[in-house]
Amino acid sequence: MKDGMLEFSDWPMFDLLMTDKELCREVIEIILDESIADIEYIVTEDDVRPTLTNHGVRLDAFVKTKNEIYDIEMQTTKREDLGRRMRYYQGALDTLTLRKGEGYEELPPCIIIFICMHDPFDEGLPVYTLDVNCLEKPSARIGHGFLWKALSAPAWDKLPEGRLQNLLHYVWTGEAGEDPLMGQLAVAVKKANKNENWRKEKMALLTFEEDMEIQRRIAEKKGQERGQIIGLQMGLEQGLAEGLEQGLAEGREHGLAEGREQGLAEGREQGLAEGRAEAASEVASLMALLLGAERLDDARRAAVDESYRDELMREFGISQAE
Repeated sequence: MKDGMLEFSDWPMFDLLMTDKELCREVIEIILDESIADIEYIVTEDDVRPTLTNHGVRLDAFVKTKNEIYDIEMQTTKREDLGRRMRYYQGALDTLTLRKGEGYEELPPCIIIFICMHDPFDEGLPVYTLDVNCLEKPSARIGHGFLWKALSAPAWDKLPEGRLQNLLHYVWTGEAGEDPLMGQLAVAVKKANKNENWRKEKMALLTFEEDMEIQRRIAEKKGQERGQIIGLQMGLEQGLAEGLEQGLAEGREHGLAEGREQGLAEGREQGLAEGRAEAASEVASLMALLLGAERLDDARRAAVDESYRDELMREFGISQAE
């Protein structure tokens, strides 16, 4: 989002443009460096949940050709668990496409693509192609039928000149250059932004999602800080116990008194802080979990519906103040 306008790298704009079969097909072909079959249908912003009790996934663009399926995602937020996320997406797509009674040979070839606004694996590469191979004999044919690709837009200049470099350059900078497809994407972005009602609606949703991500990071930081405090307390307690065991009676008595005094002071301080922050922390934890599960509708409802929020807290096992 720049100057109040959505960019191609913003997921609402990306999802909208990927509903155009020709634009979507060209983007996939540039990334794979090969032609694909005619696209039968595209589903964007689709929530896939293998069962009602399973963690769901939200697909930016699910693409079906005659024999293959593709999932193409725009990832703007840095996540340390991208590899496991791709693994879960693969499992969800396989469960979705294999019908009851069909054999595993019926699973269609599947390619999952993540276009990232960061280096997904911090190795400095512009493209990461991920496959399953036999470590003992890499030439062995596994026949699993899937492939994962993660692209790092900031590393566009590390690619040789060509259409993939042009694509990642456009994703990263918003500058179309002279590439015909990038020009078409830029025109489509400009046209979509002229729809003021759609743009404002999507910007509000995008801002809400960014706020939830901030809350998730705050909750994580608080958790880390609390963990450090607990670790320090455990270290103090262990050191005190060892000192009591090894010291003389006078030392034991002195150490015990000091430990009690310090523990009482720290306990009071921590209790007061936790009491004040408990309610906000629980809500932040819930919102972080909902964001991580990509349950944006639930997050929006929980923000205004206290009874529904309590229900979600019980679902996630978040303790509630009496």
